[in-house]
Amino acid sequence: MPVNGFDSQIIHIINKFSHKSIYFDESIVFLSNCQILKGGVLMTGLWWIWFKEKDSQKDNREHIISTLIGSFVAMFIVRILANKLPFRARPILNPNNHLVEAYSLNKDLFDTLSSFPSDHATLFFAISAGLLYSSRKVGIAALIYTTIFIAFPRVYLGLHYPTDILGGASVGISCAMLANTNYIEVNVSRKLLLASKHKEHIFYPLFFLLSYQISDMFNSTRNIISFLGHLLLNR
Repeated sequence: MPVNGFDSQIIHIINKFSHKSIYFDESIVFLSNCQILKGGVLMTGLWWIWFKEKDSQKDNREHIISTLIGSFVAMFIVRILANKLPFRARPILNPNNHLVEAYSLNKDLFDTLSSFPSDHATLFFAISAGLLYSSRKVGIAALIYTTIFIAFPRVYLGLHYPTDILGGASVGISCAMLANTNYIEVNVSRKLLLASKHKEHIFYPLFFLLSYQISDMFNSTRNIISFLGHLLLNR
């Protein structure tokens, strides 16, 4: 995929600050790699809303279930897009960009992954937007946090173009909004919430496992699928 003027101008403005301070660069790299400071923070907010006792607790829980459903759908969509659209190299890996590499960045980890769209932006903007339906304050805080501490480091390090972030965020937010419509809430989320009350010993362990996987960007799940695929293809 070609680099447009919008992306080129922004990444070069941001890249002027790269490799100036080893402390700042290493902090951004750490932030980009630390899962608990990405999904862990958002999932903490989600669990807080789930257990906060108030008159709207039932509605809030239905919205949380809807948000998780929307997040799954969003991630499925962007994986298809990433595989079907023309391959787009990471900005830092495109020699035509002439970007300065940040201190301690291991860019070899990203050489086989397409830059567009950003799965980080997809998942975490979906979660953040969905939280707005349960708590406006938490949702707004989550959107700001996702923008500054999750999305910006990806652009600063040259792992994504701004349009990669915008594309992923658009898919994530759209899916979260669609999942929180009245139809999904009544016909899916409400029924799942009702079932959870009768099978809490099953629901909450699975809920915890799902929360962990979201915090981990489904890396463990991807590794399992990749391993099983390797075994099947090499029988």
